[in-house]
Amino acid sequence: MFRQAVLALAALTWAASAPAAIVVTVNAAGSTSANLSGYTFGVANLDNLSNGPTSFNFVGSPITGATMDGYINIGSANVYGGAGGSGQFASLYGDPATIQLSQSVNYFGLWGSALDGNNSVALYNDNTLLGTYALQSVLQASPGFNSGYYGNPSGGGNAGELYAFFNFASDSAFNRVQLIQNGGGGFEFDNLTVGTSVVSTAPEPATWAMLLMGFGLVGGFLRQRRDRTQASALAA
Repeated sequence: MFRQAVLALAALTWAASAPAAIVVTVNAAGSTSANLSGYTFGVANLDNLSNGPTSFNFVGSPITGATMDGYINIGSANVYGGAGGSGQFASLYGDPATIQLSQSVNYFGLWGSALDGNNSVALYNDNTLLGTYALQSVLQASPGFNSGYYGNPSGGGNAGELYAFFNFASDSAFNRVQLIQNGGGGFEFDNLTVGTSVVSTAPEPATWAMLLMGFGLVGGFLRQRRDRTQASALAA
């Protein structure tokens, strides 16, 4: 019976847990950087990097990133990329690029420029995939989507393609970001951003209720077992 109680508690605890939930939002048209509240951000603006960078410094945080695979092209700002119309931006052609972070975070953001349907972002915690997101589809499905997202907001041009800053906020930590270009064209991006927030470690009320119920079951089975033991001793 005690084993059954422990199994019941384990089942209740498992039921109280849930898969990682990632909320993807899009900044207002023209925005090129993170502006969510409640996070401490670090930004890699890709300036002063050479082609095929193997590491990234996220300024504003101690976090760094290491390129695990894929080749990232770095170029000077033009109509296709470069936040603010200056500095440098990155692009992918062909193989995905995976960036391993030096520590876990619960936020990632980037400015995607000259977007097409082949540009995607995948988030991992080690080798566990938390989700993959096609940026153009996310943008077009967002509540505030409008014609203002078409064309480069810095100087205009390329009016047939989309430009937007994307936020990925997770309730579970992750430490690996994969940037994916599926098929032809390129994946242009800038202002890679990581962030951490204060996440409560205390169980939510529903979780506490389930845990207390489970402990009650264990206690009840223990009392029944003790009473039976005492009754057997008196009868002997």
